[in-house]
Order: sequence, then structure tokens, then C-alpha cells
Amino acid sequence: MKQIEELLAEYEIDYLYHMTYVDNLGSILLRGLLSRQQTCSQNLTYTDISDQEVQKRRSCKIVRGIPLHGYVPLYFNPRNPMLFVRKNLQSQIAILGIDPLVLLQPHSVFSDGNAACSNTVFYKDLSSLSRLNWKIIRQSIWYDQPDGKRIKCAEVLVYPQIAVRNILSVFCYSDEMVADIKKLRQDHLRIEVNRNLYF
Repeated sequence: MKQIEELLAEYEIDYLYHMTYVDNLGSILLRGLLSRQQTCSQNLTYTDISDQEVQKRRSCKIVRGIPLHGYVPLYFNPRNPMLFVRKNLQSQIAILGIDPLVLLQPHSVFSDGNAACSNTVFYKDLSSLSRLNWKIIRQSIWYDQPDGKRIKCAEVLVYPQIAVRNILSVFCYSDEMVADIKKLRQDHLRIEVNRNLYF
């Protein structure tokens, strides 16, 4: 475990991140983070902030024998092209800080870019974190870099769900959002404003 913690520290992976509409938090903090496949099969209602054209591409993709929609998607850096496209909704988007040790779950994989792209490569062994372009993943600007948009959206895919206990923090756009989330009475959660994760 010490080696794993050292590896995560080397790449400054304090959290993995999942973005969601704040109104979804009640359900998430009850059931955990479910894959899109699970959410649909259980007929759960939620507000979707994703791009539907991108989701169509993702619906056709298989990663390591599992449909891409069977995984819960996380980002190494939430301040990425997906959030940029939804920046008009930022005041309503909560960013969940997930325990990076979900990388150790049996079917977890990670990618060197957006999972929907045909040229994205997927890895299982944590030693392959060295293959990712951390300069682009970490920096604030990606659009002036070759393939920057894809690389910036490097993902971690967790199958088939993420337990509530692995949701460590909720990062918010405003104090008003913090107040609303605290009404859910999840004492184990760290809830704070962090505008550095937003645009």
C-alpha cells in the first residue's frame, strides 16, 4: 500500500473527480455513484449534464470486455473541456472528490484521454500512469496543444459502481451550494467551495 500511496503522490492524485448536477446528490449519497447502464436498468431519474452526441459514441464502445456505459467515469482533472462546455451551468454543478484507491478495484482502468475517442489507450497497471501526458492533464490551457482536448479528458473507469464511502469530498461553486448540500446531513463528507476547479 505504501508503494501505491507514493505513486499517487508522485502524480499528485489526491482525488479523482466526478461532475454532477447538484440535484442528483441526494440519490448519489444514498446509492453511491452508479454507471449509466445501472442507472438506466434501475429506472432512476437524474439530471444529465453530459453531451448526448458524445454519449452516443460512448454507448457503442467496449473497454476490456465491458461496455463503456457499464463503468462510472472519473477525471484526473475536472477543469476540462466537458466542464468548459457546461460553464453556464457551473453554479449548479457539484464536483465529487473520489478516493483514488478505487483505481485498485478489480475492473478499474484508466485512459490517456477521452474514453470515447478511437485513439485513446486504456491501462490497468498503475505503473502505466507514467504513459499519461501529465503536463497537459494538469495545465489550465489545452486548446493550443496537439491532441490537447482529448488528453485533458483522461479518465478513470470504475466498474460497476462507486460506494458512498469512497466519495470523500464535494467541491462547490458557491457558498449557497455548500449550504444546500449540508442539508443532506452527510457528516463524513468534506464540503467546500473550490473555484479553482471551475472556470
